[in-house]
Amino acid sequence: MLHVSIPARRTGKSLAARIMTPANYLRLRRKASGLTLEQVAERLMPRAGFRPMVVAFLRILETDGCTARHRDHIERLTSVFPLDPDVYFQLVTDPANSLPSICSGCGCSAYDPCTAAGGTCRFVAPDACDRCLTNANRRAA
Repeated sequence: MLHVSIPARRTGKSLAARIMTPANYLRLRRKASGLTLEQVAERLMPRAGFRPMVVAFLRILETDGCTARHRDHIERLTSVFPLDPDVYFQLVTDPANSLPSICSGCGCSAYDPCTAAGGTCRFVAPDACDRCLTNANRRAA
């Protein structure tokens, strides 16, 4: 049994599709941690024989329009990379105008900010933290 739901909203090429989705949030948080789907599956599943199924499930969760049905699936990912299950499920259920600010570069939010030697990040634009904006400016220069 597949434990994801496929809602009709927030898909396609419309303006609503460019709003942060649960799939984008998971993908950004995983990539910000520098992990591949295979590495996440390896950390979640000690038995190598089941890892391809875990990778397939993660790939589905990172597909726009698909969401986890069970909270424990998302909470289990927090043992591998930082993310906030509450933010994920807000993206699933809440209207776009009531969502917290989420960085479009790394997926961090006020509830799960980036952390490094210099402390935590802060938002300098509605959809960008200071670290991602600084990195984007460096790449552009």
